[in-house]
Amino acid sequence: MMLRRLVQATRILVMFSLLLAAGLGVTVLAQAEEAEVIKNPYAGVNWDEVNQYTANLHAHTVKSDGRALPEELISNYAEAGYDILAITDHDNYHTTREGEPETTPTTDTTWPWTEWIEEEPSEVWEYDGMETSAFYPDLGERGMLAIRGNELTTHPHIASLFNDSGWPDTDQTDDERMSCVQDKNGLAYWAHPATYVPGGRWEDNVVDTSWDEAVEYFANYITEYDCLLGFEMQLGGRREREEELLDRLLTGYYRDHDIFIKGSDDTHSTSVADDATLTIVLVEELTEDAVRHALENGHNFVGSRVDVFPEFNGITVDEDEKVISLDIANHDGVTWIKNGERHHEGDSIEYAGMEDTVLRFEVDAGGAVFYSQAFYID
Repeated sequence: MMLRRLVQATRILVMFSLLLAAGLGVTVLAQAEEAEVIKNPYAGVNWDEVNQYTANLHAHTVKSDGRALPEELISNYAEAGYDILAITDHDNYHTTREGEPETTPTTDTTWPWTEWIEEEPSEVWEYDGMETSAFYPDLGERGMLAIRGNELTTHPHIASLFNDSGWPDTDQTDDERMSCVQDKNGLAYWAHPATYVPGGRWEDNVVDTSWDEAVEYFANYITEYDCLLGFEMQLGGRREREEELLDRLLTGYYRDHDIFIKGSDDTHSTSVADDATLTIVLVEELTEDAVRHALENGHNFVGSRVDVFPEFNGITVDEDEKVISLDIANHDGVTWIKNGERHHEGDSIEYAGMEDTVLRFEVDAGGAVFYSQAFYID
């Protein structure tokens, strides 16, 4: 009897030891594989204080190949509810159209706005004696921040902001152009890059173009120049190529380098399109410092004009529960994109167990799609 009890006790002790060891092993393994949000572009947003401001960062007038007079363009966007506008006429070519004012090629930026409108700015910002932006309190309901810019016209085109860079011809390399923008403390992003990838209108103007070659071309500059923020989305017929370019760049390079999207309509028209692509900028006030900081750090969304915009009220990362939660009003649904593939639907997502993951989300609202910047989880 004593022997039998001893054997049973030994078996129980062995089983308990095995279970304990297994449990400790699982705990250690779970801790070793615990996922973390390495990059959260919205981490620095003060959600209690920021406002949503509507921006168009790429627009043309008759000073290059647009159809609107500068004063007409400014008025149109102010009346359409925009708070931030960059007139980016081409730096070295123009278009003449029958019945429209003839222009001549120039490297000058379409600046200052006071040459065309009666309103006066309440504040003008400068860098090294060069005007870079101005705030017009009497334009629109909340005033308008005017950003000095240019579209640097080689292939691919470069949208240049907060500076006066420009060239009379197309002989300069992209390195020379980016270096000039950077030296002048400006910001830049690739304009309509989806036209230079396979299936795009100018696909042969970058390389012989395979997707890998095109992505590498854009990425090489993004990883080298701090002034180059990322690239532009226009959400029209190019949307499929824009999304593919975005996900290829993010999955290939976002771990080590910031890549942010900006939205614009690249207007050449005399009116603002009802579905124009735009950027929603999250800032507390319409000053150059605030808007620059937001653009540099990805504090924005890209979407289109709608009757009722989604309200982005907060993004929370719960490190204990491993959940990213969104507080968004006026929307019809959220889709999460994981490493370029549709992964989950809902206003929150669990990221426990994710490894080497680029995660972004798309918000459906008013028949339009609004794109976030990306998170990186490892």
